[in-house]
Amino acid sequence: MTATTNVLQKLPSVDRVLEALAKDFPEVKPLYLKRQVRFLLDDMRANPQRFHLEKPDKQTVFDRVVKRVAAEIRQLLNGSLQPVINATGVVLHTGLGRAPLNGKIAEALAQVSRYANLELDLPTGKRGQRNDHLAPLLRVLTGAEDGFAVNNNAAAVLLMLNTVGNKKEIILSRGEMIEIGGSFRLPEVMRISGVKLREIGTTNKTHLRDYADAINARTAGILLCHTSNYEVQGFTHKPTITEIVALAKEHNLPVIYDLGSGSFAQTSRLGGIEEPEVTQIVQTGVDLISFSGDKLLGGPQAGIIVGKKYWVQKCAKNHLLRALRLDKFMIKAIQQTLIQYLYDEASPIPLDAHGALLASEQELEQRSKRFVEQLPPSIRETAQVVPAFGKVGSGAYPTLKLPSFAIRIQPRRLSAARLSKRLRLHQPPVIGYVEDDALHLDLRTVSPDEEAALTRALQDVLGR
Repeated sequence: MTATTNVLQKLPSVDRVLEALAKDFPEVKPLYLKRQVRFLLDDMRANPQRFHLEKPDKQTVFDRVVKRVAAEIRQLLNGSLQPVINATGVVLHTGLGRAPLNGKIAEALAQVSRYANLELDLPTGKRGQRNDHLAPLLRVLTGAEDGFAVNNNAAAVLLMLNTVGNKKEIILSRGEMIEIGGSFRLPEVMRISGVKLREIGTTNKTHLRDYADAINARTAGILLCHTSNYEVQGFTHKPTITEIVALAKEHNLPVIYDLGSGSFAQTSRLGGIEEPEVTQIVQTGVDLISFSGDKLLGGPQAGIIVGKKYWVQKCAKNHLLRALRLDKFMIKAIQQTLIQYLYDEASPIPLDAHGALLASEQELEQRSKRFVEQLPPSIRETAQVVPAFGKVGSGAYPTLKLPSFAIRIQPRRLSAARLSKRLRLHQPPVIGYVEDDALHLDLRTVSPDEEAALTRALQDVLGR
């Protein structure tokens, strides 16, 4: 008899496991406890090799089942989505939720946690439009005629394309056929939106005449895409946005611009190539512009559409919007993010993502040294402050390195990979990065009020 068969024969009954669990989870309905027990027992029967035990006696098997189900129930009660300490130095970390939000946004969400005038016009008492809550701010901040938001930038592009060119052709340069994270490709988004892609130019060169030659009776518009997640250098050429807009106007065609990582603030202070500001693109006369809310804007996940009132309103009336629209919490979070930009840069209201992006080398070196100095001696002797590079993240500024400093930890009796895993499993989890057989923690993405928790995590994992 194999060990696996032995384990299967000694699986406990559902009722016996429930009796043991009831003591620890009296508040959970028995129906759901029973269901979770059955899930685990069924899994053990279907995949016994994953539950190998060195001593598969009845009590050991029983204890393992109870412990495993208890852990799964606790995870359900706690929720798998939880706060983590980002010590990677990647500011807009897709895996960690991209832009860290300002605390005032959480306060704003609490204000609308019960009822709110989401679709009620208070002066008239009649039904209002949820899009109206963002339009005034977007007009002031961008100079556009109108604007609203959907759940992400891919959704915004999908909505704009479907509105402008469903069952017709949209012109796009081959040099702008981007692929974003998760293998999502712009040509596929175009196909799903119902438009037919008309490719022009080459990867490195597209001329104004290529656009002119592609226009025909089936053409619905021109799509421009800002290639924010890669750069093509060398023997290259493309016409200016103004030239393309002028050509489109001659043929009474709208121009759509997928800006990707939209910004309201000058990004030249980061170094490298400056990202275009939304206002700059609006001024070129483009009809529709879309950009992300959770990248350089520093807000929650969203796709923001601004542009000419005629086309923005056509998008707002598209029945597809019903599947892409935002709820009251997301609208309030975006609204609060936009409000912050109304204040002067000297205002004490911080934009957390921007603060992390603009942190200087000197500031980070001093913070890192202070942090190491307050560690217990046994941990401090394994740590040193070393030069490092942070990243913007989320496809923005892919080649830009942010000069930084990191805390390099190399314990004597623990591998860097093992230390990294233990910190990930800590509460709260700490996410750093392993390089040259050592764990690195970059305080660029750690807020000052998280430093105490980071210290406790290191003490818990490495000992005091």
